[in-house]
Amino acid sequence: MLTEKEKEELKNTMHLWGSYKYILSVERSELASIQDICKAMKDIKAMTYDGMPKSVRISKPVEEGIVNSITLCEGRIEKLNSLIKENMLLKQKIDEIVDALPHAEQYILKARYVDNMSWEMMPLRIPFEMSKRHCQRFHNNALETIYNKLYRSDKSEE
Repeated sequence: MLTEKEKEELKNTMHLWGSYKYILSVERSELASIQDICKAMKDIKAMTYDGMPKSVRISKPVEEGIVNSITLCEGRIEKLNSLIKENMLLKQKIDEIVDALPHAEQYILKARYVDNMSWEMMPLRIPFEMSKRHCQRFHNNALETIYNKLYRSDKSEE
C-alpha cells in the first residue's frame, strides 16, 4: 500500500507524464534559446582584434565575462539535454506500464492526467458505466501498479 507521500509523488509524476508533450516543447525551446545565446557569445569571443580601432576592442574583463557566460550556457545545455533524456525515458517506462494495464484503468489514467478530467466529470464522460468512487478505486489500483513497477522493482534489482 502506498503512503500518502508516495502517492502524491506518483501523482506529480503522472501529471508530468500527461503533459509530456508540453514540457518537452518548453525544454526544447529553452535549449534552442540558450544554444543561440551561446553561439552569439562564441562569435563575439572569436572576433579578431588586429587592425581594429582602439575604441572597438573588447576589454579583458568583458572577454572573461563572455568566456564565463559561455561556460555557464554550455553547462545549462548539458543539463537540459540530460533532463530531456530523463523525461523521455520516464515517459516510455510509464507508457509501457500503462499499456499493460486493464483497459478501464488505462482510460481512467489518460482521462485524469492527459485530459485533466475532474472526478466529477469522469463518470459522465467515460464510455462505460462507472461511479466516481469506482473510478477512484480503479485509479488507485493503477497507481499502486505503476509505483510498484517504477520504484519497487528498481530497488529489488539493486
